[in-house]
Amino acid sequence: MDYLFKTVETDKIVYAQNGYMTIAKSILHLPIFQSVKNGERRRINLQIDSLYGFKNVEMRFYPLSVDFDFDVFFYILQKKIKSENLSFTININKFMEFHKVHPSNKKVYIEKLKNSLDNMLDFYLRFSYGPKTYKCHLLTHVEENEECREEIKITFSRFFENFYKHDPDLIFNFKLTEFKDIKGDYAKALYMFYLTNRFNEVVEFKVSDIIKRLNAEKYNRKDVLKRIAKAHGELIKIGFLKDVGTIKKGNGLVGYTVEFDKIRKCPLQDHTSIPVVKHKTTIKDLSLCDEELPF
Repeated sequence: MDYLFKTVETDKIVYAQNGYMTIAKSILHLPIFQSVKNGERRRINLQIDSLYGFKNVEMRFYPLSVDFDFDVFFYILQKKIKSENLSFTININKFMEFHKVHPSNKKVYIEKLKNSLDNMLDFYLRFSYGPKTYKCHLLTHVEENEECREEIKITFSRFFENFYKHDPDLIFNFKLTEFKDIKGDYAKALYMFYLTNRFNEVVEFKVSDIIKRLNAEKYNRKDVLKRIAKAHGELIKIGFLKDVGTIKKGNGLVGYTVEFDKIRKCPLQDHTSIPVVKHKTTIKDLSLCDEELPF
């Protein structure tokens, strides 16, 4: 038996390596990471009565983008899964090396990283799954040092495990290399959404649920549907989807039939080098840190 974050039991093995990781369904499925194109930092209050198995979803946050913010999240989640601790240091040089960014962009990336962590620090999510309700933050502390701008200390919320806790077997294999091949924001968001519903070769999706996932209900429906069609085309092009059909009621589009490409077998070739969360005694105090906090 393996333990995730040392408290949540799961029969699945949790992988964390550069291009591959297991991520909880709620992180990918709910509209946490979405299309963020304009530079306006505008706080959003989002409420969704029902989105598949999730109920009473409430989110208060500054939008987290499917590109840079998700890159940051993937990087720090990998560090978290490999560690018993909640607190650690992000080194901008290692972060840029991980995402294959040229060193000349360091100054810009330091500011982008700081802004991204600010948004994660502010992020709050409440959702119900079955009889239980979960209230989560991504991070609780961020410490910057002007004398050493290349390093930033962060601390995950001790309640971050609630993203996994509602059903510890609902964790999904996420391949960063495949995700990086996707260019469009809507295509990236739909990749996350469809990945968590790949329970059959062909799956039907309501247009209303897709629009909720994209947080696009306030936009012109015709324009949104065009962008969704474009996103489907891109997901077919990269080989994630095989085909997408439409479901109509009268003259209106009400859903899609999404046919998935065959799942590639053995995505992890070198099993000897895979860091795995091994079974350990449960630690009830999730405030354990590897660095002393100044309070």
